[in-house]
Amino acid sequence: MFYVIGLLIFLLLWYYFMPIYLEYRRHFVMTKNMAGPPTIPILGNALHFNCKNEEILGRVDQLCKKYGPSPFRFWLGPHLFIIISDPKHVEKVMTSSIFYRKFSKVYKFPAIVLGNALITGNGPHLKAERKAIIPMLNLNFLAKSLGPLDTHVNICIERLEKLVNKGTFNFIHECHPCYADYVKEVILGSDERSQKTGISPFDDAMIKGYEHMFARMFKFWQHFDFLYNLTPLKTQQDTLKHHIHTKGREMIKEAYERFNNPVPGRFHAIIDDMVEFLEENPGFFKHEDDFLCHILTLYAASEDTLTIVTSFLVMCLGMNPECQQKVLTEIIEVFGKTPRDTTTEDLQKLPYLTMCIKETLRLFTIAPLIARECSEDFQLDEYIIPQGCAVGVVMYTMHRDPQYWEKPNDFYPEHFLPDAVSNRPTYCYMPFSFGARSCIGKLLANTAIKVFMVKLLQLFEIEADGDVSTLKIKMDISIRPVHGCLVRLKKREWT
Repeated sequence: MFYVIGLLIFLLLWYYFMPIYLEYRRHFVMTKNMAGPPTIPILGNALHFNCKNEEILGRVDQLCKKYGPSPFRFWLGPHLFIIISDPKHVEKVMTSSIFYRKFSKVYKFPAIVLGNALITGNGPHLKAERKAIIPMLNLNFLAKSLGPLDTHVNICIERLEKLVNKGTFNFIHECHPCYADYVKEVILGSDERSQKTGISPFDDAMIKGYEHMFARMFKFWQHFDFLYNLTPLKTQQDTLKHHIHTKGREMIKEAYERFNNPVPGRFHAIIDDMVEFLEENPGFFKHEDDFLCHILTLYAASEDTLTIVTSFLVMCLGMNPECQQKVLTEIIEVFGKTPRDTTTEDLQKLPYLTMCIKETLRLFTIAPLIARECSEDFQLDEYIIPQGCAVGVVMYTMHRDPQYWEKPNDFYPEHFLPDAVSNRPTYCYMPFSFGARSCIGKLLANTAIKVFMVKLLQLFEIEADGDVSTLKIKMDISIRPVHGCLVRLKKREWT
């Protein structure tokens, strides 16, 4: 009996680990002459990330500067990553259908909470689902969403009035509830108002979930479910998922109720568009939770992006009063000195503010790196990228490469003057990615940030200490400041 049990265990281990070993062996042979950090058995280079989460971004950047810009290899346990940060290589990867898939061996961890949706999903069904969702975020939707946006920003402005001349505070804490309310209304169709009632369990679970999902992606020893499930982290993950999915299902149920009993004058949210689409195309989603996962992903990507980019921009303008003054002058020319409702035509007349937003996204790229799966062997100049490995594109390093940026570590909006843009490779700047998997919400992000900044600068002067080059930042699903976006506000006095 003992021998039978031993044989069964051996066969199970053989069945589980042999494919991994064979793939590892092939990848090792094909990349043994490629540059990269020294490895150790089994773990590869995984111990490189045996550090605090806030240190991971810096370590990735150090690797790119030491071994790049040529492709170099990095082993996260048995999983091979080919890291690239040369725009010529990035263009070849991002424009090839061979790299359409996200690297599921690490993206499967955020998918536990967000599901196989727009960011984390793979498979042929995803293309059809993206094609169906993208038209819902069109210019007509953006124009209609300006009303709710003005409402929520005005509430935030009232909250900020109470902080004038009150010293330094973390702008993220004021900005996040505003955008959470806005995105919940226009994406999820929710009446929940965090600016008035405080952060909800849903909001809190989303915030904590970002770091939780990210940590598991980079900590190889957390990849094994049979070990991870024995730790308190599993309980935390289940709790976060429960709060997020429960609220998401409630909002889907409410959307179907609105479909059957329309409410006159109510804003028609993206979730309502999706319900109408599904009623016209029954069986469109392959799995029961696909609808839920797509709307949760749309919410997470929108709310977090808006909060972080706006907060960084506010701090950068506080650190650079001459840039703040240029933005203000432009705003006065279009809007005057008194806040009013915004139109899409107004927002097209703010080129310098647009440059400031782009510069903020350069310095603080929302997704500082992405990992795409190589679906077949791919020739990249003199290198061969083997099938089944990941290609990691490190936008953070490209965005601060002195070869392409005059002042790589400073806030310098002039990087985006037309002549400067034309003299740079297109693929050295990709804050919203490129190609078939690019972000579908970039127009929404630019619109909302401009509306917020116009109203803010008409009423307040922003002050912030220090400079961008010494700012400590960290990475989870997005880039964030280690110590918050610390600013002070003064009432703007018009003469």
